[in-house]
Amino acid sequence: MAQVAFHGNVGKVRGLQFSQDGKPRFSFSVGESHSRMNKQTNQFEDTGTTWRSVTVFGKRAEALAETIQDGTKQQVVVIGREETRTYDNNGTPGSSLDCIADVVGIIPKAQQSTQPPAGGGFGQQQQGGFGGQQSGGWNAPASNPSGGWGAPQTNEPPF
Repeated sequence: MAQVAFHGNVGKVRGLQFSQDGKPRFSFSVGESHSRMNKQTNQFEDTGTTWRSVTVFGKRAEALAETIQDGTKQQVVVIGREETRTYDNNGTPGSSLDCIADVVGIIPKAQQSTQPPAGGGFGQQQQGGFGGQQSGGWNAPASNPSGGWGAPQTNEPPF
């Protein structure tokens, strides 16, 4: 077995199952797409997809069963132990990459809006945040209304 970390799109969800002694197991597949730069065309080209069967046990399995659903476009990051399993499908041998996951993180979908996120960003005038105008906060004494990162240092603790 080898320790692996990968990310990809959720494929088929086999769902939550229980062993004979009542222990939960959640299984689903993850497709990791590969591409490389074609130096002649200066374009990225799809070079295939690696599919892995992912299995999670215990309380994490029950939590993921509520979050990962079949038919939704979800991306995940998986860290776990990987092994290759061989099988026979009606006389045709095959192999499968199986992963027993220690960690599964769901990647949130990107915001579809063209407007900037609420609260602004770095250096914008806002309530709180990084570099924006604040009322109080770390290193922002009452005499320095700018506050935020880059404010004069004080010897006061930030709490």
